[in-house]
Amino acid sequence: MDTGSTRASKSSGMFLRISKLCKLRSVGVFSSTETRKPSHHESSSAVEEKKCDDSKEWKVHPRPLEETLEEFVISKLFSTISALKSAYVQLQQGHIPYEPRKLKAADELVVSELESLSELEHLYISKQKSKSLDVLVLEIQKHQEVLEELQSQIQARDAEILGLKWEIEELDCRNAEMKERVENVVCCMYRELSPSVFSDVFELAYKSIHDFTKPVISFMKASGWDLTRAASSIVGSVFFAEKSHKKYAFEAYICRPLLSGEDVQCLELDNLNRVMSFQDPFDALMEDPDSSYGKFCRSKYLQVIQPKLEGSFFSNLDQRRFVLNGGHPRTPFYQAFAKMARLVWCLRVMTCSFIPNAEVFYVNKGENYSEDFMESIVNSKINNGEERLEVGFTVIPGYKIGVNVIRCKVYLCRMTSSNDAH
Repeated sequence: MDTGSTRASKSSGMFLRISKLCKLRSVGVFSSTETRKPSHHESSSAVEEKKCDDSKEWKVHPRPLEETLEEFVISKLFSTISALKSAYVQLQQGHIPYEPRKLKAADELVVSELESLSELEHLYISKQKSKSLDVLVLEIQKHQEVLEELQSQIQARDAEILGLKWEIEELDCRNAEMKERVENVVCCMYRELSPSVFSDVFELAYKSIHDFTKPVISFMKASGWDLTRAASSIVGSVFFAEKSHKKYAFEAYICRPLLSGEDVQCLELDNLNRVMSFQDPFDALMEDPDSSYGKFCRSKYLQVIQPKLEGSFFSNLDQRRFVLNGGHPRTPFYQAFAKMARLVWCLRVMTCSFIPNAEVFYVNKGENYSEDFMESIVNSKINNGEERLEVGFTVIPGYKIGVNVIRCKVYLCRMTSSNDAH
């Protein structure tokens, strides 16, 4: 008898721990635990109510799979806990009076319900892990796509940088050649002025205008200028074979004021050798701001860079006011202009130094191309057969020095026939 009491006390302790673990109150063997059987009227009402509920449920929209699974787990959890409570009551009833068979059956039932709870726990945890893993996979895929896009951008930038490096190297070589040619021209000018020397200076002057036009176009693009409309306002209706050829219209715009006008005070031969001896043209301006070169530089800057143009470039007219007050602003843009202006000024001085003076000539739009007086700026292939070319506009004028001709540079267009016009 003592042995049975000891086993009963141990079993009671174990079940007490189980009840604490499940956070359940012991319902004991009270009469309140018995469920009342519903009457026939109540049963039929319940059935009708259930049918109504079922009909309502059909109207509910489908829910996501995750919500359905969670509802299933919660529903199963409550039903399992209810079954566990019932098994626990049966287990308590097996103690009073003590019935080993009843205790064993109740114990197996409790273990079975606990296993069901454990399975539910594993199901829920595995689903949460799977959901987290799916989210991580999606995040990784997004980051991989962004990484691939960034890598493609880096490759494009690397290719662009490599291209720019090649351009810089090419420009450095061309600048070195130009510097050598300028030094040779200066040495020749110390001896005599000749048409061949003038031709070299002419090419150098055009090259400097071509180089200065590049930053001007870059500033115009950055300032929101419509380059097509701007080019049309300069040269009129001209068909450009390539989009990049519009730059020649802006070169023509810069050449016109630089190579026109008398400017007698700015074209003194005495200062030519001194100004050309400076490696940096701006140093010549700083040494004598009001020299003939300095006056030429100020005058032509105000003509070439109009207020509207400068205002759009720099959002102010500070450089223009500085120039109007007799100064030379130490800005990269003005220094680039001064570098170009020195070679143009040298060309203008030499033009006035020949006896008789060199004559400037332009070619009108629509005139037939002539190799004796013109040079195509884009090296167009001239067909000897059916197709002929006509002048679209003059980029830089030519010069006549006695019987010598320095050909003007023109942009050529295909000549339109009367049939094409209609």
